Amino acid sequence: MKKSLLAVVVLAASLAGASRAVACSVCACGDPLLAGNDPAAIAGQLRLQLDSEYLTVSAASEEMPGATDQLTQWSARFNAVYRPLERLSLLLTVPATNKSMSVVGHGLEEPMSSLTGLGDVELAARATAWKSVSLSTGRVHEVGFSAGTGLPTGASGAVDSAGMRYNEHAQVGTGSFSPFGGVHYHFEQRQWLALASLSGRARTVNSYGYRYGAALLWSLHGQYRVIRPLALDLGLDGRAAAADASEGVAVNNTGGTVLSLAPGAYFNVAGKVWLFVRAQLPVFQRLSGEQAVGPTASAGLQFQAL
Repeated sequence: MKKSLLAVVVLAASLAGASRAVACSVCACGDPLLAGNDPAAIAGQLRLQLDSEYLTVSAASEEMPGATDQLTQWSARFNAVYRPLERLSLLLTVPATNKSMSVVGHGLEEPMSSLTGLGDVELAARATAWKSVSLSTGRVHEVGFSAGTGLPTGASGAVDSAGMRYNEHAQVGTGSFSPFGGVHYHFEQRQWLALASLSGRARTVNSYGYRYGAALLWSLHGQYRVIRPLALDLGLDGRAAAADASEGVAVNNTGGTVLSLAPGAYFNVAGKVWLFVRAQLPVFQRLSGEQAVGPTASAGLQFQAL
């Protein structure tokens, strides 16, 4: 039963073109590497996962005063976690992304861009620094550290029919590196499990002189194994980001703080295959300028290969 519970948690771990005004699409709430913090990610030697994510963000339009730029983003992601050593996990995330942006206001809704392609690939590692196990109570405490980076693999120079480059957040890639690191805590006892993490992500300047805002990211989750094939998860995912900068000048309507309620459910479909659904529902937003972050929804399948 414990092994099955660990398999469930791995699923939970993978989850915690607009104008320049729409910055939230590249800085999600929650720890960027919950999969590395989750002890389920090291239950087996290799796990594979496919998932899909949907989100929306909006901000005041720079091109049309009084109107709003609205971004809809779909992502399909391949994730792999490989454990060469008992206390070390290596993680890979390869996303394919579609971003569609339109301007809404003054009684009209006009499409502005729709781009699809490979997003920014992420490489990371997670190491366990301390672990305590009580066999008599089935209680586990664990502290770990993670580090990694997003790579500029996604296209960031797409242009329209007139040869003009789309604004930064219309691009499927950031064109920059985004290193991050964090500390994580895990507690487990019988059907209960808790996860807590705090991470920071920085951004480099891309070739167009644009830097996405650095961010502090955190997650706090609790999970309960209801019956053998079903687990329920509930957590809080947060993000506090600095404003973006273009040629060293802060960009309006970027940056701020978001706190989201994050429910999830995980079901053992068959053998080593698990199905999950999960959401992030913003409950607090203190964003710079005129912005709004909509709900995020995720679903996918995980397979413990080894």
